Amino acid sequence: MPGPRTLLRLTGADRLRFLNGQVTQDIKKLPLGHAARSAITSSKGRLEADLHIAATPDSLLIETEFSLRESIRSRIERFIVADDVTLEDISSSYTLAHFPSLSSPPTGTPKDALCFLCSRFREPGLDLWIPTTSTWRPNSSPLLDWEPLRIARGLPLWGVDVGPDTLPPEAGFESDAISSTKGCYIGQEVMSRLRSVGHVNRHLCVLGTSDTAPKQIGECTTSDGVVLGKMSSLASDVSFPGAVALAMIKRDYAIVGNSVLAEGASWTILRHA
Repeated sequence: MPGPRTLLRLTGADRLRFLNGQVTQDIKKLPLGHAARSAITSSKGRLEADLHIAATPDSLLIETEFSLRESIRSRIERFIVADDVTLEDISSSYTLAHFPSLSSPPTGTPKDALCFLCSRFREPGLDLWIPTTSTWRPNSSPLLDWEPLRIARGLPLWGVDVGPDTLPPEAGFESDAISSTKGCYIGQEVMSRLRSVGHVNRHLCVLGTSDTAPKQIGECTTSDGVVLGKMSSLASDVSFPGAVALAMIKRDYAIVGNSVLAEGASWTILRHA
C-alpha cells in the first residue's frame, strides 16, 4: 500500500497522556513496535480523522490521509498548552508499504526503515515506513490494487466513504478503533451516549453482487424505488463473482442478507463495516 501519507511524530515526556486525551483508542496499552487504528473526533462526536498510531521507544507516530496533513497537525497543536510534547511533520521523509501476513521485514529492508505490526486490513500484517532517501523499493502492489480488499473488509476511505459528517459508530469504528474503557477524550461523551442508546440511524455496509459490475456508483433503492442510501466505493473483486461496494444504508434496512438495487444490479448486504 505505498503512497503519500500524513505522518506526524510526537515526542516528549507527556506524549502518552496528551495523545490519549485526543484520540479514541487507548494508546497506553499499545505495545512498542505495534500500530493500532484510532480516530480523532470533534466535541460533537463527528469524525475529524481516521488514523493509525504506532509506538517507538521515544515517540508516537500518527498516520492519516495526506489530504488531512495541515488540518490534523493544527488540530493537535491547538490542544498543546503546558504539555511536554513536540509535534513534528515527517510526512516527506517516509513512504508507506504494507505487507499482509508478514511479521518481520522483507529481505533488503533499509536499516533505518520503521517497522510496525499492524492489522491494517483487519488481519495481521506489517507496516514498513521506508525513508524517501533510500533507493530500495519493495515488490508491492499499487494502491488501486488494494481497493477490493479494503472494500470487502469494510474499511472506509476518508472523503469518499466517511467525512466530517460521520459518527464513528455509523462506519464500524467501534470494532477496532474506539476504546470503551479508557479515560476522557474529546468526543467521548457522545460516543458513550450512542453506546447507551444502542444504535445509530445508518450503517456503512459491504455490498456484493454477482451481476455484471456497474461502472459507477449510484443510489441504493428497494425494489419499489424507496431510496435507502448511496454507494461510495466500488471495485471488481476476484474473490467474489461480480463486484463489492460500500454504501451508507438506513438502519432499519441495513440487515445482513437484505437486497438493494443500484445501477441496474441487484446487491446483497454482506456485513456492516
